[in-house]
Amino acid sequence: MKVVLLDSQIINGYDYSIEQKIIESAGFTFIKETCKSEDDVIARCSDADAILNITIKMTEKCISKLDKCKVMIRYGIGVNEFDIPAATKKGIKVCNVSSYCFPEVALHATALLLACSRNLKHYDTVVGEGAWNQKPGPMERRPSAQTVGLIGFGNISRTIAKNMKGMDFAVVAYDPYVADDVFAANGVKKVSLEELYAQADMISLHLPETDETRHMFNKNSFAKMKDGVIIVNCARGALIKTDDLLEALKSKKVSSVGLDVLETEPMKDTSFPLLNMNNVIITPHIAYRSMEANKELFKQVAETAVGVLKGEMLPNILNKKELGL
Repeated sequence: MKVVLLDSQIINGYDYSIEQKIIESAGFTFIKETCKSEDDVIARCSDADAILNITIKMTEKCISKLDKCKVMIRYGIGVNEFDIPAATKKGIKVCNVSSYCFPEVALHATALLLACSRNLKHYDTVVGEGAWNQKPGPMERRPSAQTVGLIGFGNISRTIAKNMKGMDFAVVAYDPYVADDVFAANGVKKVSLEELYAQADMISLHLPETDETRHMFNKNSFAKMKDGVIIVNCARGALIKTDDLLEALKSKKVSSVGLDVLETEPMKDTSFPLLNMNNVIITPHIAYRSMEANKELFKQVAETAVGVLKGEMLPNILNKKELGL
């Protein structure tokens, strides 16, 4: 059987030796392609039994041509790259790697929350301008006077809650899909979305991008939040309507923002308004990064391919129910 990595050119300097060793040790063939489009995938990979994908958007146009494919696996947690209904129609299992970077993303979000709370971008900027202690930013507040609101309460949010509570912040969270006893076990108060907006001085987003959540954070939701709220997003850029966020920052409804994701990525337009504000910190979608996380990702991608091809019923098959499995 043939396992094809579609876009091996994406990760600079990595030779995919971890995946190759696992896949070939299982008796399968591992092929590294350098596809840049669906047409490339159709032309070069239509005979693949398993597909590994980092960034290529795959619609029904492409998926319908994968006559041998049994599984498609995304390098990462999100699977917006795949048209899952089209894959299900074709009988193809869709998998992600759902647990490889929880500590890293939680740490990154925590760092952004703290950096925004302490106005670090502002102070770094004014010192660079030669204004030593002459241009104070908004008055900072001590942790015990602030409440952090977590939207989504999966493993990443639970780790952030532990981090922030350890520094004496109060923490509340909203997630209608998580049982009450999970909140209780983590010492976090479960609240409605409206209650979170009313209580939180800082809000961190941890949701997938779906039809329900796209642009969930817009002028209407900002209006319900506290004046001067801090917002951090290490999840998906499309959760926030960028134009509305910009207006909220200008009006100071939102005092500062920490973003690891944007609606448009990669962002290479240096005139993009958010890039030129000293109350906005933007990192280039790298919250997942660490040497340990990378190794775990590569290992789990390969093990998932091998497991599915061997007929194993793995927990990270996302369309298991739809396939009747």
